[in-house]
Amino acid sequence: MRFATRRRREEEEAESAFVSMTDMTVSFLFIVMILLAFFASQYNDKDVVPRPVHETVVQERDSARQDVERLLLSIARLQAQIEDLKQTVATKDARIAELERQLAEALEKLKQRDPLEAYSARSTKARHEMIERLASAVKEDIAREKIEGLDVSAQGDALRFQGSGLFASGQGGLSGNSLRIIRLLGAHLEGQLPCFTVGPRGAIAASCNPDLVLIETVQVEGHTDADASQASNLTLSMLRATSAFNAIAPDAAQDDAPPMLAFQNLLGQPVLAVAGYGEMRPIGPNDSPEGKAANRRIDLRFIMYVPPGRDLIPQTVADIGRISTELQRRRGQP
Repeated sequence: MRFATRRRREEEEAESAFVSMTDMTVSFLFIVMILLAFFASQYNDKDVVPRPVHETVVQERDSARQDVERLLLSIARLQAQIEDLKQTVATKDARIAELERQLAEALEKLKQRDPLEAYSARSTKARHEMIERLASAVKEDIAREKIEGLDVSAQGDALRFQGSGLFASGQGGLSGNSLRIIRLLGAHLEGQLPCFTVGPRGAIAASCNPDLVLIETVQVEGHTDADASQASNLTLSMLRATSAFNAIAPDAAQDDAPPMLAFQNLLGQPVLAVAGYGEMRPIGPNDSPEGKAANRRIDLRFIMYVPPGRDLIPQTVADIGRISTELQRRRGQP
């Protein structure tokens, strides 16, 4: 009897434990169901992207990535170019520094040169600049007047006029377009001479002539081709030079000296002069029409003052009068 009672108590305890486990399982499943219901309530079919849209977005993303890659590649190339340019600039800077050093050395040597050589170099430079200015002005005149067959150029120490439109074969005088251009040259020359000459019309000033260089002579030279004899060509070349001289320095009034002759050198002589060389100084072949036309020309040659001594190099504008007086005194010595 006691054994049966004990056994029943054990069965009741086992059944109670089983009931407790079942309750727990049911409770757990109930909690899971509540969670599933919550997540289901949060679901929104609008958050789902349609496949075509998705594919479009993916394509755009891939395209954007490719664009970025291309941009990065371009940036890399540009950076490489920048580095190359930096290297080039560095090389140029080094070259500039070297040239500046050489220039400084050259200027220092120039300072140490013989003063006569230095003054001569400055005279050559001033003459070149003057001839270039005149050539540029006359070329503009020729272009404005629409003149054909006439050319002007700077040739070392001379301003050269040549071409088929200057002189016909055997012709000694200027006429028409060539005469008009040479007269315009005279006007341009009249604007240049004051700052490089003395005399009644000379006006040397440091503002326009800082190196105080002076013109000795402006020689109007006539030339011919090789047709006819040398003697007749010499006469013809003088006629051409004289014709050009008269166009450059016309008389102000009858029986009056041309105003251009008031521009003088340090010896008190007019700087304008005339020379004829005939056929002796050709610049082209005389066996072709083009060569002959080139040889029938006028050269305006600029000869600069060369000091005969260091004491005759002008240092100031006031020195020029003293030097002129000394040169004329020396010339008057036996």
